[in-house]
Amino acid sequence: MARKVVAKGRARFHRETPEDRRRQLGEAALRCIVKHGNAGVSVRQIAAEAGVTQGLITHHFGEINELVAYAFDIMSEGLLQSLLKAVADAEPTPQKRLDAFINVSFSPMLFDRGVLGVWVVFWGLVLHSPRMSASQQGEYSNYVAAIEGLLGDLAAAEGFGIADIRLCAIAFTALLDGLWLAWCLNPASFKPEEGMQLCRNWVEGLRRGAYA
Repeated sequence: MARKVVAKGRARFHRETPEDRRRQLGEAALRCIVKHGNAGVSVRQIAAEAGVTQGLITHHFGEINELVAYAFDIMSEGLLQSLLKAVADAEPTPQKRLDAFINVSFSPMLFDRGVLGVWVVFWGLVLHSPRMSASQQGEYSNYVAAIEGLLGDLAAAEGFGIADIRLCAIAFTALLDGLWLAWCLNPASFKPEEGMQLCRNWVEGLRRGAYA
């Protein structure tokens, strides 16, 4: 438990909330998956990593797939927030905001081969765990919605048409995901800077009516 010093100089203990403990267990699960891949999806391994009993994991999550899905939520939400922060920090024009999104998508934070193993574990559970499937669908929907907003703002500012913004955003998402996966499997196939240019070329096609 964390120790907190109050103004009068008396020390008191701050009791962790259930959500604090769940967060710690979720982060421990992520570390185990990074270190051990599928072998890290183990109550015993995660309990050892977190320094707790296996019973505490059962108490907070019931079963291992619930914990792994929660770990996925932590990771995917963190990545999306990093993307959105880059957009928020950019110059407040639709073009600059979209450029910022593209640039951070190819930054070392996301273009990291070590992350691929974590995603492979998560993807493998989607077909067998309803909880994991729901988490993945939520993550994907939030990501596509963010891209919809960026592309829609660009179209409105520059006066070009997009017939179906949802399908347009899905196409751009597929381009980004495909490039990320191709690079993770073989970093020699292209440089991140080249990936950025491919995305900008796609946006130029959008301007010229590819999805009008």
